[in-house]
Amino acid sequence: MNKLTSWVSPLLILSFSAAAEPVVMSYDGFYDRMEVVNEGEYQYAQVGFYLKTYADAKPCEIAAGEILTEKQSYPLTYDDQGQLFLPFDKELDTHKAMVVVTPANAGGCQLSIQIEAKMPQQGITAGQLYQVNNELEELLADLSGFFVGTLMSFLLPDQQGIQLHFTGSVPT
Repeated sequence: MNKLTSWVSPLLILSFSAAAEPVVMSYDGFYDRMEVVNEGEYQYAQVGFYLKTYADAKPCEIAAGEILTEKQSYPLTYDDQGQLFLPFDKELDTHKAMVVVTPANAGGCQLSIQIEAKMPQQGITAGQLYQVNNELEELLADLSGFFVGTLMSFLLPDQQGIQLHFTGSVPT
């Protein structure tokens, strides 16, 4: 699937000792960001969660992952690019779920939140690219909240454009 990526921000720096120890993160931070996306009117824009190496921002290899509440455990879905695919689930938020990820290797990792857009496989128009650019800017402002987005907007990064990442060969 084609993906457009805009702003990347490290949210949390995680460190590991000599052995790869599980990383534990509260689900509510993920839920809050997914809620902003779901409440908005975004056709293309979304938020992606990735574990990346601290040293060079490459994908962290994940050995295992789960979502835990006091009473239940659910498998965590992830890919080889370190992307975490979390359900948008009010019950997990209410029950104070924790996201537990075990990296395959020792070393520092960080959680990266990316504002991105999923595009159709074929036939991207200039109008769609314009709409995506506007949605990415709007989502960044919505995720920043009123205080930062309005009163301290100088703290937000400037969007320099969009990057196209193709999954296959590009026709010439």
